[in-house]
Amino acid sequence: MFRSIPVFILLLVAGCATVSVPDEKQKAEVSVLAEKLRGLSPQVDAAEAGRAAGTAVHYPLVLAREYHATPPAVINNVLINAGLHPRGLCFQWADDLTAKLMTLHLRTLELHRGVARLGTKHEHSCVVLVAPGQNFTNGIALDAWRYCGRLNWSPVLADKYAWQEVDLLPAYQEELRVAAQKLETDPQNRE
Repeated sequence: MFRSIPVFILLLVAGCATVSVPDEKQKAEVSVLAEKLRGLSPQVDAAEAGRAAGTAVHYPLVLAREYHATPPAVINNVLINAGLHPRGLCFQWADDLTAKLMTLHLRTLELHRGVARLGTKHEHSCVVLVAPGQNFTNGIALDAWRYCGRLNWSPVLADKYAWQEVDLLPAYQEELRVAAQKLETDPQNRE
């Protein structure tokens, strides 16, 4: 009987609603993030920073619904690993957000991959936006996993995670390009 309690709790949590953020809070978050992105360099185009910020804030909420994400992130990982949720590990949030940002064809911002605790069982991935030619550590880390779709962002050096830049393998980069092309051509993915 006692062995079935953890399973019952997991099933109960698995049925919980995903993250939602009121529209006015999303708008405010987009505005602040866009300003921070513009502040990376005078070269960063204001309209592009706004589009990138809007996508970074809104798209993870779309993914949260698709993934059936259930906060907190650690519980969500358990549900994924138990086969109860389809996706939502940190690298999947980072991959899907990267692909969506790639559809913006950014010119004055660059996409990078940040990883904390590289090579450990607690490895964690995020997307980092930097101004062209700037060092990775000057960028803004975008972490959609931490709050299961409610974007956490901060300057790379100010975050609680010690992010380091990793170069994605060419085959992996190609997978992300293909995913971005699919997003661009799929009318279901216009958000």
